[in-house]
Amino acid sequence: MRAINSQHPWRAMGPFLSVLLLAATSLSAIAEKIIPPRNLFRDPEFVRDFVGSYGFLSDIEPKVSPAESRMLVKIRELFEEGKFKQAEMDLVRFIKDTEAPTDPEQEPQEISAAMVFVLGNLYFSADRKEEARRAFLEAIRRFPNFRRAHVNLGYLYISDEQFDKAMAHFQQAVSLGEGNPRVFGLLGYTYLLKEKPLAAENAYRQAYLLDPDSRDWKLGLAQTLIQQEKMEEASALLGTLIEEYPEDRDLWLQQTNALLAQEKKMEAAVNLEVLRMKGLATETELTLLGNLYMDQEEPQLALYAYTAAMNKGESFNIERSLKAARILNDYGYPEKAEAFVVQIRAKAGSSLSDADLTSLELVEAKIAQSAGDLARVGELLEGLAERDPTNGEVLTELGNYYGTLAKTEENEDRRAELIVDAKTNLQIAAGIEQSAYAGNLALGQLLVRERQYIKAMPALDKAVELKPSDSLKNYVSRVRRAADREQQRLEREEAEREAKKQEDQSE
Repeated sequence: MRAINSQHPWRAMGPFLSVLLLAATSLSAIAEKIIPPRNLFRDPEFVRDFVGSYGFLSDIEPKVSPAESRMLVKIRELFEEGKFKQAEMDLVRFIKDTEAPTDPEQEPQEISAAMVFVLGNLYFSADRKEEARRAFLEAIRRFPNFRRAHVNLGYLYISDEQFDKAMAHFQQAVSLGEGNPRVFGLLGYTYLLKEKPLAAENAYRQAYLLDPDSRDWKLGLAQTLIQQEKMEEASALLGTLIEEYPEDRDLWLQQTNALLAQEKKMEAAVNLEVLRMKGLATETELTLLGNLYMDQEEPQLALYAYTAAMNKGESFNIERSLKAARILNDYGYPEKAEAFVVQIRAKAGSSLSDADLTSLELVEAKIAQSAGDLARVGELLEGLAERDPTNGEVLTELGNYYGTLAKTEENEDRRAELIVDAKTNLQIAAGIEQSAYAGNLALGQLLVRERQYIKAMPALDKAVELKPSDSLKNYVSRVRRAADREQQRLEREEAEREAKKQEDQSE
C-alpha cells in the first residue's frame, strides 16, 4: 500500500498544483464565466436615450420632410405619455397616406429611412422583434450610413443573443462616429464572447473612459484582463469594484480566481472567508477554502471549512465530503480525517447506499493505514471484500494490505501465504476495467519488492499504457533495466548448467 501512496498525485505534484487541480472543475466554472452587462432594456438611462431617438435626427442621418418632422414631434409626445399603440397606429397611417395617398390630388411620396427607423423602434419597444429587425434593415437599405439604425439593430441582436450580428452593426456604428459608451461596452462584450480579449479591452476602456461610473464596463474590462492573464491588473480593478459592491459574490469569485492565478493563495482564502462570513459561499467554494488551508498546512481550519461545505449543500454530497477526508489523510493528518469521517457518518445517517458505504469504509481503511492501525485496516477491507467481492478498488487495497503485512512477517511460510494472497487480489483487480490501472501498478510494485523484475514488467507496461506519466515511465525504465539484468543472469546460469551437463556427460 505504501508503494501506491508513493505514486499519489498529491505528493507528486506539490501542494499548490494539487489544490488547483481539485478546484479547476468547480471554481473555474463559476469564476471564469463571462458576466453579461445588466439588462439594458430596464436601464432608465437607456430608455431615456431610446426615447430620444424618436426626435429630430442629426445632419449626418436621413433628411425628413416638414410633414415627417411634424409627425415625429407627435410620435415623441405619444411615446413619452406611454401611448405606444396609438403612436404605432398613427405612424403606420402616416406612412400609408404618404406612399399611397387616398386623396387623388396628392402625389405619392417615398417615405424617408428615418420614419422606417422610428417604426422599427416602436416595434422593438412592443417586443415585436422580427418586425423591428425588418424595419431597421429597410432603413439601412434606404440609407446605408444610418448610424442609429445600426446601433438599434445591434441592441436587437444583443437581446436575441445573436452576438456575431450585433458585433457587425456596432462596428459599423463606431466607424460612422458613434460615441455612446453603451455601444462600446456592448461591442466589448461581443468581443469577449468571441475570445478576442485585446479588442474587448480596447472597447471596454473606451466605454470606461466615457462612463467611468458604470459597473458593467469596469467588470467587462476586468474580464478581458483575466482572459489575457493580466491577473495583477485584473485583481486590482476587481478590488475597486468589490469596494463599491461588497455583496456581489461574482466579483469576489472573479478576484479569487485572479489571485489563485498569481499563487496568492492566502489572499484568495481571505476572499472565500469573507463570502463564508457573509453567507454567500456555496459548498463548492467552501470546499476550495478547505483545500487552500490544506495547502498552507492548516488542517484545523481546513476541517472547519470542509464541515461548513458539507452542511451547506441543499443535498448531502458524500462524494465531495469523502474527497475532503482523503485530502486531510493524504496530507498526513489522519486524526483530522477521522474526525471528519465521524461527522460524515452522522450527517448521512442511514441514508447511505451500498456504493456510498463502500466508498466511506474505503476512506476509513486508508485513514487507519495512515494511522498505523493495521488490524482495523484488515477488518474493514476483509469485510468489504466479503460484501462486494468484485469491487476492483477494494481488491486493490486488500492486495496492498496483504503486501504490507508481508513486509514485516518473519515466519517465511506465513509470509509466502501473504504474498500469494496479495498477488491473487491484485491480479483480479488488474482485470477489472475500473481498477485496471491501480491493480496493475500495485501488482508490478509488489513483484518489484519481491525482486521478480521480469514478472513485474507486463503489469507495469499495462499501467503505463492505461495512464502514462513521466514519473511512472521513469520508474518503469529503472525496473526494465533490472529485468534485463535478471534476464542476463538467468541466461548465464542456464548456460553454465548446460555446460556443466555436457561436461558430466563427456566424463
